[in-house]
Amino acid sequence: MGRLPRSDTQRKLPANQQRPERRQLDPARSLWDLIAVELRRQIYVQSTSQARVAELLGCTRSHVTRLVSGSRRMSPEHAAVLDATWHLRGLLAHLVSHALARPDDEWLPALAAYEARATRVRTWDVGVIPGLWQTPDYARATFERAHAAGLITDVDRAMSDRLERQAAVWERGDSPRMSAVLSWIVLESPAGSAAVMRAQLAHLLNLAERPGVSVRVVGRHQGWHVGHDGACQLLTVGADVAFAEAPGMGRMVLDPERVERYARRIEQVNDLAWDTSDSRNAITRAMDTNG
Repeated sequence: MGRLPRSDTQRKLPANQQRPERRQLDPARSLWDLIAVELRRQIYVQSTSQARVAELLGCTRSHVTRLVSGSRRMSPEHAAVLDATWHLRGLLAHLVSHALARPDDEWLPALAAYEARATRVRTWDVGVIPGLWQTPDYARATFERAHAAGLITDVDRAMSDRLERQAAVWERGDSPRMSAVLSWIVLESPAGSAAVMRAQLAHLLNLAERPGVSVRVVGRHQGWHVGHDGACQLLTVGADVAFAEAPGMGRMVLDPERVERYARRIEQVNDLAWDTSDSRNAITRAMDTNG
């Protein structure tokens, strides 16, 4: 019996007629890729569909498919519609505006956009005061050292970005719940002069007095632990997203399974930290050594 002919869908097309493979999105390197991944995540979080998104935007289903695949860039108008419908407080519009203004390989605007809209920010750092918690003098000292090491090219721009991020979080009318867990190494690693470090530690204590804000310290006695793998941040924007930091760069993490791994790491580090009272005492002792 002869072999049945293949259907059109089974027949292999000539190379020049084959559909291109879907590009692998890299939200850590491209803001446009991050927007595509975030749109896909929001469709899941909102329990909706691409067809419904197409109705909201007044476009075709194929247009939305290209948006979530990263082959088409979202417009500011579409971002505004989805922000309003899903109550995202301008998240997508903020990301799109940054993406239009900056190169594709910059991750900082994406982090700033999430921080500015987060309802909760949890931070762990093993070697430096986290950026949102820094005084201007401490921040400048760290940026000057990073510049000397070739990690950044413009100290003034880095300072401007840092202060803008801080204002978007701390000066909001609905400030997020903020928690920072620091390694004892941070307290014993001054940036700049002793006076700069003392003022920075006093600033930490002042922030910790605010409602919904806590600062805790993991002591030297805990030895090596999972937190030594590196600094990270967990931001609640509807659902959680994570940010992993490395020298001179960072990586946004949106995949739920990977975000959960970062959440477990922060929980494990929290379990090792002193309570807020003992942590305050540890910070005060560190201030005395920088007196």
